[in-house]
Amino acid sequence: MTGLKKLQKHNHRKASISFTCFRTRRHEFLNRLAPYSLKSVNSNDTYRVARKNQSVFVKVYGPKKPRFSYEIRCILKRIGMRQPIEYWPPKQRKECEESYLKHWQEKGFYVPEILPSPFPEYEDVPHLSTTFVEGVTLKLLLKKDYSSSKEILMNLFTDMSKRHRLAFETHDNLLFHIDANTQNILVERNRFVHVDFEMGRPWEDPLENARREVSKLLISIGENLKPNERKPVYSLFKKCYRNKDLLNSLTNSVNERPFQKYHRWRNKKKKMRNPRCVTLYDLVDILCGIR
Repeated sequence: MTGLKKLQKHNHRKASISFTCFRTRRHEFLNRLAPYSLKSVNSNDTYRVARKNQSVFVKVYGPKKPRFSYEIRCILKRIGMRQPIEYWPPKQRKECEESYLKHWQEKGFYVPEILPSPFPEYEDVPHLSTTFVEGVTLKLLLKKDYSSSKEILMNLFTDMSKRHRLAFETHDNLLFHIDANTQNILVERNRFVHVDFEMGRPWEDPLENARREVSKLLISIGENLKPNERKPVYSLFKKCYRNKDLLNSLTNSVNERPFQKYHRWRNKKKKMRNPRCVTLYDLVDILCGIR
């Protein structure tokens, strides 16, 4: 066996041992956190831990589901192909989310505050510790009573418009919340707290990031409402969100992309499977019909 082959075999064995140790440590950490577990709608494990008269939110980063797609994306990233943040390795996802939280705080926007980990002995297992937000999710407010949420939505849309204007003026890609669904926006003491910044494409320009946030939020809101309530809400959004160029860009990005017949066909099939879902075509069709 040549020296090079011996070195490769040694490195492979060393990597296998390291991975096994990490997996064992992560399993041990999750077992310790089990009594504090929260119901999570994503692939990460989340917990609420009481420390010194304060509730601490702990998120432990792990592989995304479905696992096969995640592993393929990780391989593509390792060979140099750009991948969205949600497909980065756990340690890099944690570092990215921390950078978003710190930046939003510096700019005066409401996000959970990063705290020292209650479990420093598990520093080698990527996890994030923040203040626990006691607010109510926007999803819950909309499902409970839409009519009483009109003022809340108006303030949310106005806040987004101001934040996007600042992002465009300063060319700041970190001021967009790409995963802005109604589960990730909480209302606490009459203010909006954004959580979960583990999604995005940092290489895209601000206009593309803004389109992603707007479409994600409006589709998510639409799916929490009755069909007849969607148009009034989208009309309210157009009234509050001042950037007409972005709305035109969103419409064009959907209606002028190649293979329109194919995309419309897929849209139709999706609606047949789930009549309550709101698609990009539904969104732009309603927005275009609002004057």
